[in-house]
Amino acid sequence: MIRIRGIVKTADRVKGQIQQGIKTQELGSVKTFVDTSLQTIEKICIEAKTTPDSLPIRSRNAYYYLKQIDWQNLPLSDRSAEESIATSTLATSTPTRIKINNVVRQQKSIHQQIEKLKPSYAVTQLDTICRNLNNYVREIERICEQKKLTPAALANPSRKAYAWMKFLSNLHNLKSHVKTVQKVQTLANRILRTQCSNISEIQVILTNYNGLYKYKNNRRGKIELQLSEGFIQAEDEILQAIVNMTIRGSNPKDKQLILHFGSTAEYRDVILELDLIADLDAETSKGNCYDLEALFYSLDRQYFAGKMAKPRLTWNKTLTHRKLGHYEPVRDRIVISRTLDSSCVPQIVVELVLYHELLHKHHGAKWLNGKRMVHTPEFRRSERKFLHYQEAQRWLGRFSIIGM
Repeated sequence: MIRIRGIVKTADRVKGQIQQGIKTQELGSVKTFVDTSLQTIEKICIEAKTTPDSLPIRSRNAYYYLKQIDWQNLPLSDRSAEESIATSTLATSTPTRIKINNVVRQQKSIHQQIEKLKPSYAVTQLDTICRNLNNYVREIERICEQKKLTPAALANPSRKAYAWMKFLSNLHNLKSHVKTVQKVQTLANRILRTQCSNISEIQVILTNYNGLYKYKNNRRGKIELQLSEGFIQAEDEILQAIVNMTIRGSNPKDKQLILHFGSTAEYRDVILELDLIADLDAETSKGNCYDLEALFYSLDRQYFAGKMAKPRLTWNKTLTHRKLGHYEPVRDRIVISRTLDSSCVPQIVVELVLYHELLHKHHGAKWLNGKRMVHTPEFRRSERKFLHYQEAQRWLGRFSIIGM
């Protein structure tokens, strides 16, 4: 039996929307959200060599509830013509992004409160942090609701901070988070006590971070170690490997151990739950000129015999002409730069960049002499099978390079 976090929450959320009556113009986005969630669940099951039937009963029921929604006969909440005109006027004047001050600052405040907890902390201290989290989350949601938007419309740093606080507002998640932070801190202090080092202190931050982990030395003997929230599921040996890499430097054994854990269901489940809170709603495969989903199905038929499970596909305006695409294995997500979503860019160029990222999903990473390789000879041979490879590469050569 496997566990996939977030399925029940997703079903409850959709069920609540259906009970209230989904607005006609929102039906498409709700269906996309459900379809993407189902695809992710099914992919995790396939990778675990099982089926949704093997999920725990609540998750299994939630999955089949989402699977059996009759999209043709839902109770829709159509408003009067007067209301529709008002909404239309609001839509043209309301920005697609909403700015709420202090969201990231509130997240930092929670980090500081957790950092101050001693291993023998009182239950009331954790309750206070949980209450603060819930207050912050409710206020963010209230402001978004006033503006007739959802937290998905928040600017990226605020959206990630909101999702993280919402995740930790669950007391069980908060306990696991605190336990992991303190465990990493203990492991780090143990090494610092037993070896000569110019490092005097390590600050541990567990957060909604896109990578696995990173650290920086402030040159005064203090290191700030930032880990992905996905490590709340990690065994001690994984956390020890991260501490080793931070204090003692890189080594192949610890590096491979960490990267392997980053590909496990335990890690992905937490990342998925965080994504489902807000990020997923903000994703879109439809651009002004090109639809990544349509391009995917065309490439899948032509180069993968129609057998590739569709990854999450989204345009991202923050990518530049220096980095046109990126595949995130943990999220099974391909992000393509909006720089390419232009009538000035030939379709074969967009297809080549997308195909390149799909090959990362198809081939995965290989290890050679302790080094992780993604652009292997096999990868490059597959890449050259693209029908218009030379032509698209010449265009890219004048424009930029393919990222990752």
